[in-house]
Amino acid sequence: MENITNFYENAPVVLAIYWTIAGVSSLIFVIQGIMLLIGFDTDSDFSGGDVDFDVDGMNLVSFKTIICFLLGFGWTGAIFYPIFENKIIVALMAFAVGVVFMFLIAFLLRQVLRLSYDGSFSTAKIIGSVGNVYLRIPGAQSAGKVNVSFHGSMHELQAYSDEAIETGATIKVVRAIDESTVFVERCQ
Repeated sequence: MENITNFYENAPVVLAIYWTIAGVSSLIFVIQGIMLLIGFDTDSDFSGGDVDFDVDGMNLVSFKTIICFLLGFGWTGAIFYPIFENKIIVALMAFAVGVVFMFLIAFLLRQVLRLSYDGSFSTAKIIGSVGNVYLRIPGAQSAGKVNVSFHGSMHELQAYSDEAIETGATIKVVRAIDESTVFVERCQ
């Protein structure tokens, strides 16, 4: 503890700032990592007095990206301050590394979120899909049944059409009526 006190008393102010930023951001980064491992996300939205914990990670400026910027900035400044005579070059290098860290973590978070996949079925998602008539659609106000493939699985749905469509005909889903019913038209 005495060594730390002596360092801060004798070190140039800028070097002490670099070390402080590096130390504090490293501590917060480690806490974030531990929280991530136990399943708690640290990004939050304080607008309107509400706290909303989410896994957005989609913003370039978030708590995670700012900590990563400070991590790169602080450590680069602390390491290269004694090496380079020109302190402006050190500051520019520290800023550049901080920006690279910030963009890198934002990119990585976007890539991780792309891995999440919503495989839930919704008739709204199959508009424009092609399928086959399973049970004749009489037309007018009567329903038939169609089979439509969605992400590799076949779904049997109730279907309406303006015209009569025979069993086995190829159809195209035009609109969703509800979660189990669609409106179709014959493919030409």
